[in-house]
Amino acid sequence: MRKITILFLFLIIQFSIAGESSKNISNYEFPNIIIFYVDDLGWADTSVLMMNNEKESASDFNQTPSLERLASIGTKFSNAYSPAPTCTPSRKSIQLGKTPGRIQYTFVNDVLALKRNLTWGNFTSMADVVKSASTNYITAHFGKGMENEFMKVLGYDVTDEFDIGPNGNFHGEYDSIPGRNPLPKNDPKRIYSLTDTSVNFINKHANNRPFYMMVSHYGVHVPHEASSELIEKYRNLPRGKYCTDKDYIDLSQMPEGFRITSWRLQYAAMLEEIDMSLGSIMDALTKHDILDNTYIIFTSDNGGGMNPNGPLRGCKANLYEGGIRVPFIVSGPSVLKNYQCDIPIAQWDLLPTLHDLSGSIDKLPSDLDGGSLRSVFENGNNGNISRPVEGFVFHYPCYFAPPLSVIRLGDFKYMRHIRTGEAKLFNLKNDYSEKNNLINSMPEKAKELNDILNEYLIKIDAEDLNEVYQARYDQLDKFEAQSYNNYEKSISGLDPEKDIERINHFKNKLNNDIKRFAQNREEVKENMVNNNW
Repeated sequence: MRKITILFLFLIIQFSIAGESSKNISNYEFPNIIIFYVDDLGWADTSVLMMNNEKESASDFNQTPSLERLASIGTKFSNAYSPAPTCTPSRKSIQLGKTPGRIQYTFVNDVLALKRNLTWGNFTSMADVVKSASTNYITAHFGKGMENEFMKVLGYDVTDEFDIGPNGNFHGEYDSIPGRNPLPKNDPKRIYSLTDTSVNFINKHANNRPFYMMVSHYGVHVPHEASSELIEKYRNLPRGKYCTDKDYIDLSQMPEGFRITSWRLQYAAMLEEIDMSLGSIMDALTKHDILDNTYIIFTSDNGGGMNPNGPLRGCKANLYEGGIRVPFIVSGPSVLKNYQCDIPIAQWDLLPTLHDLSGSIDKLPSDLDGGSLRSVFENGNNGNISRPVEGFVFHYPCYFAPPLSVIRLGDFKYMRHIRTGEAKLFNLKNDYSEKNNLINSMPEKAKELNDILNEYLIKIDAEDLNEVYQARYDQLDKFEAQSYNNYEKSISGLDPEKDIERINHFKNKLNNDIKRFAQNREEVKENMVNNNW
């Protein structure tokens, strides 16, 4: 009897161990993945040095302690690029692993893509490749999306999208989009509600099933909003190199345009609140003991909108380094700790990276531009990245900014004005400020890069600048016709004598619309002959 009892207890213990082992395999066979995406954050705007030997690559005023914490347990990339110098093309590109040129949406309000009614729901996305590794993966996207298309069409299981339309900039300004009701003061740019949603998602799924979550903040995009107590905190700090007396005057005394774009106290406070969001997510992972099994990727959708961007030339909406070089820090299983990697990477590398990290064995699409970053995560500067194409190509046939095509290959960056053909060449290894144009002293290198650039643009059937200009004119014609139709509908049924005030109101609105469209057309004409860079 005693032998039977001992045998019975032994079997119970073995089943218990097996069950615990099975639980561990279920929990840790697949890593969790989080992408923390900030809007308009400049390369040198955080308190983390993006380049150890460049003191200007971090802010001497803004404070991001959570990002410092992430960098201490992970790797920062000194040469990381957003797909474009503005948000919408970057947000599409990062999801699809392809350059904006290849997906043919290259700038905000890409009029040619909209005219063609392009959609991307049938493309393979980051959510798709993660779920191909295991049906147990759950995927989520919270915050600002792709502007003109829902994130659910790209395979995300959970989103915070509204039925009225995809999450765009206005969701970071208003509580009710149709009614234009401002967000409450305790939730500037939805920072706190977005944090709560993200943390609740972690709490629900941690140690139950592996997850991939993209947290896409509306800050630090204009209009800038932050908690008043944090603004006052920065008012009482020693001013940084780029803070002026204007920054310290009372908010009510500032012109509106200056207040929402350039007040560095407000910007610093908003950035710290976003950094607190990152800290809350890391704390939630720590609480569930899954921080070590979670990849956290922190980056921005384009270069900073506030000059100066440290030592970099330019800013958001142009293709100098200040417009496309962005902060990029990653932590997670086997990622080197407190390390700086100088190998150039681009955000279209993330789809094949997530495919690799999640362990998917499904075949990737053949027309990707990116390659897996796993080797450089684990081996730093001794790692390697295999991509289907040479270099990073940025095609920007924009109607409201200098239209450029750019390629970075190795240490060299070749820039070409699409309309004039004028070109510039820089060696970014020793001139990331882009001060020394080598176009005349290195003609062979310039020709080499020009040929590779041309070959790529032909291969992807890149958007044509003249077609973009025409599409903008067509869009303005469409808007003008809509304004006339809206006017006719608005005054329909009104009495010309009794309703004179209302009729005049609608007439004034129509006239203002027509005037604005005329100005828009003149701006296109000016840009069609403008040689600016």
